[in-house]
Amino acid sequence: MTKKILGPVGTTTHGLARTPSKGQQAFNTLIEKIEKRRATLADWEAFGTDFRRKFNDELLPLRGSFNALRSQLVNRLDQAHDTKGLTNAERQTVEDLIILVASDLLAVVDDPAIEEIFQRYNASSAEEEAAAIHAMRDVMQDVLGVDIPEDIEFASVDDLHLHFQEQLDQEEERERARHEAKAAHHAKRKQSPKRAAAEERARAEETEVHLSIREVYRKLASVLHPDREPDPVERERKATLMQRVNQAYANKSLLDLLELQLELEHIDQSVLESVSEERLTRWNKILKEQLRGLDQELSEVKIEYAIRVGMRPGYPVSPRNVKSMLNTNINQLRTSVRVFEQDLRVFDDPRQLKPWLKAMKRELAAQADYDMRF
Repeated sequence: MTKKILGPVGTTTHGLARTPSKGQQAFNTLIEKIEKRRATLADWEAFGTDFRRKFNDELLPLRGSFNALRSQLVNRLDQAHDTKGLTNAERQTVEDLIILVASDLLAVVDDPAIEEIFQRYNASSAEEEAAAIHAMRDVMQDVLGVDIPEDIEFASVDDLHLHFQEQLDQEEERERARHEAKAAHHAKRKQSPKRAAAEERARAEETEVHLSIREVYRKLASVLHPDREPDPVERERKATLMQRVNQAYANKSLLDLLELQLELEHIDQSVLESVSEERLTRWNKILKEQLRGLDQELSEVKIEYAIRVGMRPGYPVSPRNVKSMLNTNINQLRTSVRVFEQDLRVFDDPRQLKPWLKAMKRELAAQADYDMRF
């Protein structure tokens, strides 16, 4: 990141304090906001090194161990289902545990063997799913007026919803195409002088904005072009600077280009003080666009971290909170791994199976009661 060397403009005249113009105030405010966004992004970048190390070296291996243990538990439960001496109630507990653990596991891994076991014990749920699909078909056709041919079969309610959404998307696309065609037809037939003038002004402003950036870029490129420098050391220095100039121009970063001019002493602060209001207006438009780009980049960074650690929507996303959530996830996984390792040892001693199933039945009942209340 370029070091901040650009100061506020329009605040002094020959050492005397004065009130900056409206354009200068906007320029100064935008510069300050851009620098703050850059500093925040730099904080996230610095945080990312430690986060990736801990995420890759601690959380991912724990997650892999946890999934492997859940897979083992499903298999051991499947093997124990027909154990001699189990009551029907105990076998039902085994089935409930298989469905619970396997469904959670299949939500994060693709394991055909676990899928086969899950489907084998989930027959009643399959019947409920079929009934739900049939009921949803009726609602969509009778209430929403959506035509769903009988020859189309759906594996789940989610698949039916997806089909419904696809139909809506296609209808919206057809409606959009009709609207655009109608608008184009009307625009071709008649365009008011006022609208034509507004569009022309918008095109002219866009051209002026581009030329404002290009003007600063060309001044820097004319003095930094390495091919014009005979001294090898100076040519290498200019080549490095030119890379920064090209990158700033590609990013449409007027601020970086101005700071490079100041850094290379091709202009000084007094030059910026005398920039006309017309030029400041164009510059401010460029800086607003740059600020929007930084805000978008910052938003994407926060969303990525929030997803990776599973933060709930609306929770403040900061390096501190992400680090705290990552540590919480790691500690919870360590606890879960120990619990599943202990559960698996039950199957090595047949005498422990019945008491364990009794305890699991109480846990399942407690969880069901909690889900009903909340």
